[in-house]
Amino acid sequence: MIYVHHPIRGEMIRKVNRFLALVSIDGRVAQAHIPNSGRLAELMTPGLSVILEPADKPERKTSFTLKSVRFQGRWVCVDSTLPNALAEQMAKDTVLPLFEGYSQVRREVSMGAHRFDMRLDGEGKKPMIVEVKSVTLVKDGVAMFPDAPTIRGASHLRALAALGDEGMERLALFIILRSDASSLLPNLQTDPEFTKALRDSQKAGVHMRAVKCAVGERNVRILGPVEIGM
Repeated sequence: MIYVHHPIRGEMIRKVNRFLALVSIDGRVAQAHIPNSGRLAELMTPGLSVILEPADKPERKTSFTLKSVRFQGRWVCVDSTLPNALAEQMAKDTVLPLFEGYSQVRREVSMGAHRFDMRLDGEGKKPMIVEVKSVTLVKDGVAMFPDAPTIRGASHLRALAALGDEGMERLALFIILRSDASSLLPNLQTDPEFTKALRDSQKAGVHMRAVKCAVGERNVRILGPVEIGM
């Protein structure tokens, strides 16, 4: 479980650019950093309730960080920095059977020209390289990734697939930052290149897993796995 420190309720005014939103806090307009490179179109609707966290650095241009948005009766976390911390907790707590036997967890591991989110090691186990994806878009119960084209995401998947030649286990882990998904699909219409890279990497032996989260005003926790369709 990951906690939001000193959560503040506010209201969405509008998205200014990729990483900036205007919000209202008790009638006062403030700038909030959006820690997510996705479009988040439906979550940036004016009037939606939001959860903000005060900036931890006084010199920062924005006074708050946007953490979650209340959409269709539930909270959706938009902080794409959280899934890596959740993935680390999952590995240490052996939430997935794939994690059994791994006792060491390292974050942000460089291999060749790429940096991957996590490396797991364990006695008698092949090293496992994990790439974590943050998912916020859900339509009719189906989570979809990405919600905006991601050249970097496709490149990481290809690099992950290539590590099989070095005798490593590989995992693409999708963390859905909301509770209303029953399955996950690659977003073919938005990013056909990523969809192709995902399918190719699965054929190359990359493990695919997706989990959804319960999101509250003060915390985010893993609920359990959902199916991935290709």
